[in-house]
Formats: sequence, structure tokens, C-alpha cells
Amino acid sequence: MPLFPLVFLVCHGSRDPEYQQALADLLARVRQRIPLTVELAQLEGQPLSLADQIDHQLQARLPRQVGWSPGRVVLLSLFMGGGSHVEEDLPAALQQVQARWPHLKIRLTPPIGSHPAVWDLLAARIHTHLQDASERADAWIVLAHGSRLPGFAAQLQAGIQQLEQRLPGIPLHMAFVAQPPMLEAAVIHCLRLSQHHLRLLPFFLFPGGLLRALHSQAQQLQREWPLLKIQVEPPLWQDPLLIEAIADTVEGAFPALE
Repeated sequence: MPLFPLVFLVCHGSRDPEYQQALADLLARVRQRIPLTVELAQLEGQPLSLADQIDHQLQARLPRQVGWSPGRVVLLSLFMGGGSHVEEDLPAALQQVQARWPHLKIRLTPPIGSHPAVWDLLAARIHTHLQDASERADAWIVLAHGSRLPGFAAQLQAGIQQLEQRLPGIPLHMAFVAQPPMLEAAVIHCLRLSQHHLRLLPFFLFPGGLLRALHSQAQQLQREWPLLKIQVEPPLWQDPLLIEAIADTVEGAFPALE
């Protein structure tokens, strides 16, 4: 396996075992799909900072590499939109790495949640359930983490509008964990529209504490409103279209590194 281009899957990170197991599975499937060196770098939950993780991997590899100049490194952003991590933390880490390795060509990709294949994935999930009339939902709620920066919500709203064009007649709503409208408000809005059977579609990649909290909140809301039924869909990490989005993003990063 060639050293360069070296690809880092850069994600939020978590100490949650479910999260780490899913992340390891995703890494294995990406390595099967992409014939390059692919490693992980996590923003949180690790003893080293993001920049130090990347620096450590480079130091471990470069002494064994002969005749390279210049090397190319792709930092593939496994984030879903333009929140503070994407707009602030990742560029800061990139600057630190580039300062330590000025001879390397390093590219930070756009967040994977902005790739069209991710929205194809969401559309395919909804369309699959439309084929089963007995399980057909009255409405769908696309739920993301959210951000204090306005760009994330704007991106999600634009994506949902595209889904509405592709799936006419399917009521779609959005909700966030960290900003309004939150899940309870979105559910109340649906109930006012006589939409009682809801499917919650997570707009994030991995299982873990957040997904468990969503299941618990869905159960609590159903206890409060007996006519309400909420089904929580799995997060996105297992879907083959996500792997294709990652592969396409890596390929698209190469021209910027020439």
C-alpha cells in the first residue's frame, strides 16, 4: 500500500464504545474501497490533539519512505455541515500540521454531509419505506446536532428542500439537538398538523450516546402523547452510499494538491 497520498478520516470522536466500534468498521470498509493509506484522526476523546495525532502518524511513516517529494495528505472531514468544528477547529489543526510539515501538500475537504450522495442516501431511505404501506409515516423529521453558526442550519434546510422536490407529497421537517427547533418542538408541530406516525432520520454518522438519548426522548414523547408513534432510524455509517461519497471526496481532493 503506498504511503502517499495519505488520507485521514477526521471525525468528532467519542469515548463511547459503540461509536468507536462503528468508526473502526467504517475505516475497514473505506480501506477496502480506496487503495491508499487511510488512518483516523479524532477531534475529541483522544489523549492527543487532532494536530498531534496527525503529526504522530507522519513521524511514524516518513522515516521509512524513500524518494518522496512532495507528499500529499488529505484530511477528509467526516462532519455533517459547516458548524464550529468545521469552520474553526479543523482549519486551526490544519494550520498547525502545515506549520510542522511545510513541505507537505495538505488538503482539508468539505464536510461529508454536504456531498450529494449523502442526500441520495436519505432519499433512498425514505423511498424504501414508502414501498410498505403498513409502515408509511405521516411525516419525517431529519435531526442533526446543530451549531451556533448559522451556516449549518441553512445547509440542512437547503438539503431538505431538495428532498421535498425529489419526494413530492412527503412531509419533511428538521430538528436539532443543540439549537431550535429541537425535537420536542418539531414533534408538537407535527401533532398540530395531525401527523402522528413519525420517523426520525438522524443526520449524523455514528451510534453512541446521542442516538441512545434520541431513543429515550422518543419514548418519553410517546408517553406524553399516546397517539404519537416515533420510529428512530439508524445513523448513516453503514450505508454503501456513504463509502462512495468518501471515495469521491478523496478523488476530488487530488487536483487541489497538484
